Amino acid sequence: MKNIESVYLNYGELLDEFGDDVISSRYAFLYKECLDFLESQNLSGQTVVNEVLLMHAVLDYFSDVSRLKKFHHIHHINEIKVMAYESFWLLRRKPLQVIAESQQDDVLAFVNEKFVFSRIAAFLVKEQKGLVLAQEDKRAFLNYLDTLYYYLKYRQYDPQMLELMILGFKAGEIWGRQDNR
Repeated sequence: MKNIESVYLNYGELLDEFGDDVISSRYAFLYKECLDFLESQNLSGQTVVNEVLLMHAVLDYFSDVSRLKKFHHIHHINEIKVMAYESFWLLRRKPLQVIAESQQDDVLAFVNEKFVFSRIAAFLVKEQKGLVLAQEDKRAFLNYLDTLYYYLKYRQYDPQMLELMILGFKAGEIWGRQDNR
């Protein structure tokens, strides 16, 4: 019988299953996203990307994906699951680390949540670039985003809840298109 330590510390099977290049590529992609986010928020001097924590987040993500694929007998997971499981592990491992005090202490306290929130928000609107919303729709969308950010900061979350929030948003998009026809 495997002990809990060997299950969570031995990632060799993941390297065999996904390949070092796939895992390294995901790590490099997320690392660059972290750096871009910190730069866009002017937080580069107060925060750093902890490479060990980011690698654990990536490996934990791939570990979950492996279990999902085996359980459901599938070869690939959809992009909503990718976003939900990546987000969960980034929130859980918190790879963005505060290294200096700042006037923005309230922002720094939730820097990982803000990072994940910005990723999810960008994912939600990626196909809607250039769309101009009516004032009422814009208010509803911003309310949804405020609620999402609140949940990331203060509520319990898991990958399935994050997936459901994204799916709920996507269902609302479909519903809205039906009204416009």
